[in-house]
Amino acid sequence: MYKLIALDMDDTLMTSENVISDRTREALIQAQAAGVKVMLASGRPTSGMTKAAKELELDKRESFILSFNGAVLTRMKDMTVVKEKPLSKSQFDAVYDYCKKHGFFILTYMDDTIVYEGHHPYMNVEHELTGLPMKEVQNLKDYVQGNVPKAMAVDFEERIAAADRELDGRLNDDIHATTSKPFFLEFMAMGVSKGVALNAFAESQGIQPHEVMAFGDSDNDKDMLEFAGLGVAMGNAKDSIKQIADVVTGDHNHDGIADIIDRYILKH
Repeated sequence: MYKLIALDMDDTLMTSENVISDRTREALIQAQAAGVKVMLASGRPTSGMTKAAKELELDKRESFILSFNGAVLTRMKDMTVVKEKPLSKSQFDAVYDYCKKHGFFILTYMDDTIVYEGHHPYMNVEHELTGLPMKEVQNLKDYVQGNVPKAMAVDFEERIAAADRELDGRLNDDIHATTSKPFFLEFMAMGVSKGVALNAFAESQGIQPHEVMAFGDSDNDKDMLEFAGLGVAMGNAKDSIKQIADVVTGDHNHDGIADIIDRYILKH
């Protein structure tokens, strides 16, 4: 019996139109009615997840969301931050210096705002996905004087892919690196990932790994799918994610999540 479903958002829960399909929404609400906890686990900032979470009625249940790739755990009922592990100022400076050296566009998050410097053809993608406002500053390294939840390099796919291969999961011993979309290279404090956060949450709830189902499509979902008893790759997932998944389902535009919930939980 599955007790917890963990869901990536972009290109997994959300369709190409950045919405949740009616069938998938209904399947997730029915799963909760059957006693299964549902958790969103995304690279998105917290405030870029709450609309979808409320559509799934997570605020009406004892549900939580993992934002910033697991750096922040928030209880939906009262939007209380239960746990967080941000980048320190010195860690952010190391990311900034790396991005500037490689010519990457860089952004971070402060007070529910995307803060950035410079310009890039893909600079507005995160704003379009999350709905968060954007603020341009002259020098981001000078502007950031405290902790931030994560930082992100943005560039063309081939350049991000090359950097991702070179970094192989870490900028240094203190900073973890991963990709979410082909043009996003994300940096968090070492030890921050969806899989680590999901593992800790499940343990706190007395839920065993074999009672967890997780859905994803990209590199930042890898350890979450590996942790879950049933790791599900979307039909549109990267080949490397499909290879480590237990099951491959339909793509995010064709109710791949609902298909699995119907088969394994609702038994339709």
